Amino acid sequence: MKEISKALACIVTLILSGLYSLVMYPLYLCRNLGYHFRSPSVLLYATIFFIVDRYTKLLVVNHSHQLPIKVIDDFFTLTYVKNPGVAFGWFPDWRLPPIIMALTMIIIISYYSLKLPEEERLTRWSLALLVGGAIGNLYDRVVYGFVVDFFLFHFGSFDFPVFNIADIAIDVGVFMLFVDIFFLSPDEDEENNNESLASTSA
Repeated sequence: MKEISKALACIVTLILSGLYSLVMYPLYLCRNLGYHFRSPSVLLYATIFFIVDRYTKLLVVNHSHQLPIKVIDDFFTLTYVKNPGVAFGWFPDWRLPPIIMALTMIIIISYYSLKLPEEERLTRWSLALLVGGAIGNLYDRVVYGFVVDFFLFHFGSFDFPVFNIADIAIDVGVFMLFVDIFFLSPDEDEENNNESLASTSA
């Protein structure tokens, strides 16, 4: 009887702790919102991007019977496409490799983000976009077996490959990371070298 009481006490404690965290964590985020914008938490914003991606995809899936809708004639259409491929419909026969690649990328970036200095704000934003987008498309592959795409742009007779919010997040994240590495980091390295030379001469 005592063992059952202890087990129930542990379960109740875990439930209360979980409820406390659910209530207090949002309050903590709101109270420290300025800090999170100054030094964005990669995992927090990746979660936000993932939620936005899921919400838009659920809207598309739930209203798929009403699609496609021409938003701008001969330019932009909202549609519903099941994409089994890697990106933009490429390599449609691949199933397991995209899942493995996405999981590997998420694990590596998440681990790296924990060691990233707080002042590296642009890098943090880019990594958050990459992780959020990767998780969004990974969720689709695991749950549906395909990725939900819905943005379709037309350029004359050419139709751009259909994409989604997660694809946008990944592309923007890659671009920001490219800018940070190849255009901003050299300036920082030069400043560090100048500082080291100045300290040596002094």
